[in-house]
Amino acid sequence: MILNVKKPLNILNHSLLCGVFELFSHKTILRTQNKIQLALCGYSLYLVFMFYIERIFRACLFIVLCIPSVFGQRVTSLRPDISVDSILKAKPGASKLALDPITKHLFYTSSNGNIYEVFETDQTDSLRFTANDHGLSRLQGLCFLDSTMYLAGNIWYSTTGIGMIMKGTLQTNGTRVWTSMLVTEAYPTSSSSGDHGFTGINVDPSKQFLFFSGGSRTSFGEVASANGNYPGMREQALTSKIYRIPIHAENLYWPNDSTFLTNSGFVFAEGTRNAYDMAWNAQNHLFAVDNAGERDDPEELNWLQEGQHYGFPWRIGGNTNPLTNPSYDASQDPLVNPNNSAFLAGHFNADPNFPPIPVGIQFTEPLRNYGNAADFYKDENTGQIKRASEEGTSVRTFTPHRSPLGLVIDRDELLGSIYQGKSFVMSFMPGGDSTGYTPLSPWGSPCPFVDSSRELVMMDLQYDSLLADYTIHSANVVSGFYLPVDAEQVGNSIYVIENNGVLWKLNFPSKLNPPICYQAGLIAYPNPFSSTCQVYFPNPSKQLRNFKLYQSNGQLAYESAQYDLDTYTLSVPNVAAGEYTLILEQGTEILARQKVIIYD
Repeated sequence: MILNVKKPLNILNHSLLCGVFELFSHKTILRTQNKIQLALCGYSLYLVFMFYIERIFRACLFIVLCIPSVFGQRVTSLRPDISVDSILKAKPGASKLALDPITKHLFYTSSNGNIYEVFETDQTDSLRFTANDHGLSRLQGLCFLDSTMYLAGNIWYSTTGIGMIMKGTLQTNGTRVWTSMLVTEAYPTSSSSGDHGFTGINVDPSKQFLFFSGGSRTSFGEVASANGNYPGMREQALTSKIYRIPIHAENLYWPNDSTFLTNSGFVFAEGTRNAYDMAWNAQNHLFAVDNAGERDDPEELNWLQEGQHYGFPWRIGGNTNPLTNPSYDASQDPLVNPNNSAFLAGHFNADPNFPPIPVGIQFTEPLRNYGNAADFYKDENTGQIKRASEEGTSVRTFTPHRSPLGLVIDRDELLGSIYQGKSFVMSFMPGGDSTGYTPLSPWGSPCPFVDSSRELVMMDLQYDSLLADYTIHSANVVSGFYLPVDAEQVGNSIYVIENNGVLWKLNFPSKLNPPICYQAGLIAYPNPFSSTCQVYFPNPSKQLRNFKLYQSNGQLAYESAQYDLDTYTLSVPNVAAGEYTLILEQGTEILARQKVIIYD
């Protein structure tokens, strides 16, 4: 079935979902628990019984509500200059999306190892490769360089797993020859289904290295014995790191050994939990999203720098991991939901043997998000839900439990209008009520509280010289996704693929190339404009200049900061509509002037 946003299948509308949500809210479950508790013969039996009853209850809600809503939803733009198209119904378990620069076709992976080629014109896809071809039974990373395909993932066994990086070299007949770039020693996993594993693979701008994430083995540094197979075990040498290997590497073998890895030169950074996606900006700086654990700590966006440590497991989302306190009582922690499965399973119990912070390590904190999107957080002292943009502060970085992924940075400035050069991120989890629960939650997992969390978030990443760090100002631009897992920019479009849903195409304004500018010409384009335009005037010597905008009566309406480029983005959202004179000055000299019209 091909979905088309022009003819949505309205199987479940928003009002129906809201009604069911109110009927089957978490408070309703708690009232039911109180009644059943009276009939049970012990408090321990009650907890175990209700844990599984609630899981079954939520699974039923997920089947009844979420599966139809995936097919019936309609993703909508929150901006008039972005349009949305549905391309096809993706195969279940979609995990990564990337553009093949040779065929100009999108490819996407399923977590079970399948790789599909997308034929957008026909709105179809075709299975190209499976785990039998490349060997990865758990596939979580995909990227291209020229004609070569690169994969990252794992093979999970009952109590161990191995990490793998594979490359597929294109042949003249369209097939690929698969070569092992890296295989690790089998290392202890936290469960039979594995852990966060290898993911986030990408090529650096110099095209000399592959970067990828080795995710954490634990959720927040707790003991993960894998049902008693590994008593007292937490993280391993191969986990919780960002790696870098040469693009032409083949047949590398890594033991699960800290000394080897430290001396190998392959470790780029440490202390990440699950950096599921990475992207480079125009300054060739690498950024990665990272999601936190079951506690209500913010999700992260980090500027990854060589040799830095990003805090895990001692720091998560700008907060101190409370397990570092040997007398910690999770029942008194405002950031731990008492109905959380991790809390009920005892993972937040006091941990007097939690490892101390290694001597000499300084942590690099996540970026500051000042809002207005994905900026909810909980006060660590009171548990009160607050919003950074309303409090005049920042959060590091996103609303808890959003599970950020699908990071895109318009490093080549191919998008037009206000989107040019901006960054974008998706969120896997749907939003919940004030307790973080919703019938739309997959597997009954905690969801973002209050935050709707089904949007594409646009981020303005700016370097702050005083902080010596990047900051984020954010806004929602497209809404209505369900469990999106990855995004890929192609020209002035961004494609978004859902885990068990649809491949969407978001069409942004095209980049406007400046018109020919004569020697004495000042060109503002577009003109007229609403609130933002590009102003072009040659500046080969990089002289400091600034703009002034005058009303028809001669009064100054706006004055820009100084700049030294050929092109300047003039943004005047608070200037009233009308006709103005734009004047370019260099010191006391007027270089050029132009009439411009601003409309509402």
